[in-house]
Amino acid sequence: MSLETEKFLNKWTEQEVSYNRRDLLLYAVGIGASELPFVYEKHREFGAFPTYPLVLPFKGTDIDAVNFPSPAMRKQPPNPPLEGVRNGLDGERYLEMVNPLPKKGATLLLKSRLIGIHKRGSGASVESEQVIQGKDGKVYFRLFNGSFLVGATNFKDSGITKSEKIKIPNRAPDAVEEMPTSVTQAQVYRLSGDYNPLHVDPKFAKAVGFKEPIIHGLCSLGISTRAILRRYGGNKAAAFKALKLRFASPVIPGQTLLVEMWREGDKVIFQTRVKETGKVCVNNAYMVLNPQVAPKL
Repeated sequence: MSLETEKFLNKWTEQEVSYNRRDLLLYAVGIGASELPFVYEKHREFGAFPTYPLVLPFKGTDIDAVNFPSPAMRKQPPNPPLEGVRNGLDGERYLEMVNPLPKKGATLLLKSRLIGIHKRGSGASVESEQVIQGKDGKVYFRLFNGSFLVGATNFKDSGITKSEKIKIPNRAPDAVEEMPTSVTQAQVYRLSGDYNPLHVDPKFAKAVGFKEPIIHGLCSLGISTRAILRRYGGNKAAAFKALKLRFASPVIPGQTLLVEMWREGDKVIFQTRVKETGKVCVNNAYMVLNPQVAPKL
């Protein structure tokens, strides 16, 4: 009998998450930022880099290094018990800013639920929704995550999907930003809350099929977002409205990323390549600009 998966959907969990100004500074440095509004707490425009909320489901309220999965991750809805799963990969991400995070830090609520389970190629796509809000109900960010469970089989599809195909315009990129990474990029980024040993332990990386530790996909996401804000957002966090992307291949610390962009009104379609290999590491991607803040063409 195929597993009925609908019973695992739409069961909200809720937990506290918190951060302070030091956390915001550390995250910005972890994605290679040097722009003062993100790395200097006394700058008149200081605030959270817009992709910072992505680390809160890993961090929770912890202020020390934690095991992986972290206590915060264990409080979220688990993946369904599908047969044949050999590995889990971070597949797709969507992030929408409803209101900017408080600049001085805050204790907020993270609400999480599974929204869809679907057959994809050689496994299953498991999608979840997360909402970051204040205890007064004010919503700050909405997140949709798509994980790919390699080898999953013998289950029935259920729920909805937020996955979509993003077509690249049939022309050369309107802009390309070159974004170098550091050989210590993953060591710094992990301090924001994602302590997966894949990104720091050579023995663990080889045990799960990689030649060496790789940069977090969410770090590549942050670096790509920096490139777009630099080119089209005036380096202003408020120019960010939403982001959608898919992870395509790993990045090794020290490699350089080339972010190729196509401006389509308030939407910037993009893909990110590794300069040294030519491989695409981020695709199926766009960022939506806030037209009230982003400089006009």
